[in-house]
Amino acid sequence: MFPLKIEESLLILISRHKILILVNWQEKGKWLFPHFLKKMVQHVDILQPVSLKHAINNCFMYISRYLSEFYVPVMALIQRNHYDVIVSWQMRIGICYGILKRIIHVKKPPLHIIQDFHIDLTQTRWLYRFQIALLKLAIPGIDYFCCTSTEEEAIYSQMFGISRSRIIFLPLVEYQASFEAPSYSRQDYIFSYGKSDRDFDTLIRSVARLNIQTYILSAKYKPQVPVPDNVCIIRDFISNKDLTQWIASGRIVVLPLKDYRISAGQISMLEVMALARPLIITENMATKEYAIHRQTALFYSAGDVKELTGHIQYLWDHPEVAEHVGRKARESVLKLSDNRMTVFSNLLERCAVDIRKGV
Repeated sequence: MFPLKIEESLLILISRHKILILVNWQEKGKWLFPHFLKKMVQHVDILQPVSLKHAINNCFMYISRYLSEFYVPVMALIQRNHYDVIVSWQMRIGICYGILKRIIHVKKPPLHIIQDFHIDLTQTRWLYRFQIALLKLAIPGIDYFCCTSTEEEAIYSQMFGISRSRIIFLPLVEYQASFEAPSYSRQDYIFSYGKSDRDFDTLIRSVARLNIQTYILSAKYKPQVPVPDNVCIIRDFISNKDLTQWIASGRIVVLPLKDYRISAGQISMLEVMALARPLIITENMATKEYAIHRQTALFYSAGDVKELTGHIQYLWDHPEVAEHVGRKARESVLKLSDNRMTVFSNLLERCAVDIRKGV
């Protein structure tokens, strides 16, 4: 018999893999990622927070979810001999499992992938420095790191002494339901929203000059600048359906972010793009991965009021251009799912090579 080609032998090895995914939420079978993996490997399991079949209140689930980032890694360690690859979906879970993997030595431990590897390079608080110290302890217990941008690959490699071959940019994808959202009639307003790392003050300074009706959805935002009459801050909780309507009905969506060095805003960015809305967003290490300036979004530098004002004025005065940008954005987002799966498939091939070599 002729020997198998390398690619064919890797596919056979991957097809025999058993994968365990560690998450901190209740997965009820709607997540597409495990279904994709099941087409490639022998078996996929998910470890998630403990729940009661008939929970009396949400307090138990909240506590269970919070503590799961500590006890799920312990459960994974106990079950490790049944799997070839363990994927930590959240960073804290990955840190905990990485430390445990270092402490408990076994002859052939499963390979460990951390899916959400990102650092806030602007943080100086002692608690965050402590988390970084724990991360450094965990790094030898992590085989591959999936980060949120290609630029971070080089930064983290130098910062933590990790080989570049072990760090991979894994693109995010938007929740599939956004692609099937109903159309809404357009209204003359700008919409902005988000919970973390937002710079709504810069947005307010920009639209104050233009006198365009602007709605900012944020429960915790405390303005540090005077709020003009054309800006309305919405602090009420709204459903996902209502959020979709706010995004889809606006003429323009602006996502102002604080700093280039913070990988933030990608999920909201993809939500807006999936709904085919023209987007203006701060360029940072992560957001620049998902759009091309003036083709699928408009980028501006963090805190640059003049640049943001110019972008808003341009799209407002050229609605046909704005709609074209929105349509192109949606087309690009629809391709992301395949790109993400390709990247993860290539990562599994690397794992197969490591397993075959006995790494």
